[in-house]
Amino acid sequence: MKKLFALPMLGLVLGAVAIATEIRTTNLIPPGQQLSGAVVTCIKTALEKRETTILSVFTSYQNNSLTALTTRKTALLAARDKATKSEGKTAVIAARKAYKTSMSDLKSTLHISRDAAWSTYKTEVKTCKWTPLLQSIDTSSANSEQ
Repeated sequence: MKKLFALPMLGLVLGAVAIATEIRTTNLIPPGQQLSGAVVTCIKTALEKRETTILSVFTSYQNNSLTALTTRKTALLAARDKATKSEGKTAVIAARKAYKTSMSDLKSTLHISRDAAWSTYKTEVKTCKWTPLLQSIDTSSANSEQ
């Protein structure tokens, strides 16, 4: 009985995936139509800003992660020098907790910064697509108001 229920559900899931893939891969630019040079330049500028920001964010994440690992290493080594076993255990727990908190904060910052870069990029690309439309409207002629 479970097999009879599972097969139609599997078909529905696979069909939804196929439709989503088709929607995602469909070219939004009509055939034969090319983007103008100004639009391409605008998109490339937005892309350059996004990628530069993402590289910077990941570089910062990597450097700060190495710092957190070094700090943890130093704290763990110092914990082994404690006089009693309970003091050492407490120091180890504190070092691990500090590292975990630090990495959590770094990951959060990474995701927020990366998402902000993508959001800015999407906004700028939308603006790029309006550029040719605005340039094609001639507001200087007297006939444009009629």
